[in-house]
Formats: sequence, C-alpha cells, structure tokens
Amino acid sequence: MAADGHLEGQWAQQRGFHAQLIPHAVVGVVIGPFLVMAIWASQTNGNAHWPSAIDIVLGIPLGLLLGYAVGLGMQRQRLKMQRWANARGWTYARHGKSALHSKVSHAEELKHFSTYWKLGIKSSFMTRRVDGRGACIHLATHANEKRKNTKNSFNNDQPKCRTFLIFDGGTECGHVVIHPHHMTDAIDLPGGMQSIKFELNEFNKQWTVKGTDPKSAYDRISQKTIDYLMQHGTDYAIEFKGGLVVVSSSAANYRSFPTLMGYATGLTRVIADDLLPLFEFLEHEHATEASKDTRAENT
Repeated sequence: MAADGHLEGQWAQQRGFHAQLIPHAVVGVVIGPFLVMAIWASQTNGNAHWPSAIDIVLGIPLGLLLGYAVGLGMQRQRLKMQRWANARGWTYARHGKSALHSKVSHAEELKHFSTYWKLGIKSSFMTRRVDGRGACIHLATHANEKRKNTKNSFNNDQPKCRTFLIFDGGTECGHVVIHPHHMTDAIDLPGGMQSIKFELNEFNKQWTVKGTDPKSAYDRISQKTIDYLMQHGTDYAIEFKGGLVVVSSSAANYRSFPTLMGYATGLTRVIADDLLPLFEFLEHEHATEASKDTRAENT
C-alpha cells in the first residue's frame, strides 16, 4: 500500500483527526463567515459585501464543522475505494493522471485515440502492473451531456458516464477502432482511417471497424474475436494504436469495473498471443465473479 494509503489506514483505525482534513477545515473557516452573511442577507433583504463581526464569530465555527464534515466524507470514500481496489489486485490512485503515465508505458498515445474522452471529468483511478505491462481504469463524465429519461419522457441534466480501461498491449499495432454503429460513422476520422468490412453481415450491421492498416484489423478480428464481440453485445468500444489498447463501456460506478476487466481479459484470450498477449486484469476469484456478472448482463 502506498505511504498515503498507510496513513489513511492508520487514521481509519484510530478514528482521530487526520492531517489531510486540515485543508478542508481551513477552507470552511474562510467560507463560513460569507455563508452566514448570505443566509442573513437572504432573510433581511440586506446587501452587505463583506462579513460583519457577528458573521465572523458565527461563521468560523460553522465553517470549521462543515469543512471537517465534507473532508471526512471524502476521505472515507477514498479509503473505501482504496480497500476495494487492493482486495482485487489493483491500487487506488489519488492523482490519476500521474498514475496513468507512470504505470502505462504508452499512455502518451491517448492523445491520438478517438474513443477516449479527452475532455471528460476523470475520477476513481485504479492501476495495476502484470509482467511489466501496466493498466489503468477510471470513470469519465461528460457533465454537459443530456440523456433522455424514458420513464418520464423528458431530457434531464444527468451526466453521461463511461469507464475506460487503458493498458499496454505488449505488441505494436496500426490504428484500429472497433465500436457499435452510431450517427457519426459516416464521418471520416483523421489520420487516413478507412472503413473495414468482414464476411459476416450480421457483424457488419452491428459494429463499425475503421483503421489505417486493414491487415492489423483483420489479424486481430478473427472469427473467434467476432464471435466474442457478438456474444457480449454492443456496450463496448475497443481501440488499438501503437503499443496501447483502450477498452471502454457505459458505467457510472467503480463497482462495475470488474465486468469491464473481465471482458478485456476475455478479449486478450481470443486474439492471438503474438498480437495481444494475455492480460489478467483481476485476481482469479474476482475474475470468476466478473465472468458471472458479464453472463448475467447478457441473458
């Protein structure tokens, strides 16, 4: 466990005031007087611009308590994810971007990937290294996206989330994108990407494959790969470029990570080892659970 994780573990056991809560308390102390001023102004129709003495006297302890409570909640959530990750052979990363680039050797290739949400809000980073290859999984959110609420038949502001699993492929590959059909398929992707078709019409109807090198696509998308993709539905997207692979799926919570990890492990099994060596994303007992979850989702 990392040093900060060790401190969090000690704090959780002792249930004392943790040093990492101090910044939250300080912010609360600063904001507290303004909060009291705003509440008082809303009740009296006042228009003060700076807190008065009474606002400061009341606001400092109130802000201290609020800051502590917010920090405590965030710290407990962080510790919960850390324990969850460690139990499954992964490491929770507080600083996701630095963890991604330190664990995954070809992470710089992400800037060329079309399926990766570069501008999304990233959270819940977890990393893992196996036999010299690194992997990173995290949630991404498009805060401005709106999804249709089919139950109430109107659009709301619920963020659209997606889980991304990024890992070192172990071999070099031309740029290949595999994703379910959507309205942008007719748009030519940059970098000389061309549409690639396969003999199975049912596959071509459900999936879009584009690439700069058709041979790289045909080598990796064998009949076994096609069968695997068809079996597991169209919730996933896969992209290869250089030594990097990104597999993603719709998800809104880190507890759904094992399903994507299990799916990606299965993908490395159906593609030839010399093109995509096996990557065990989960410890054995959790891999079995993820396999069951995946089958349940598709029944």
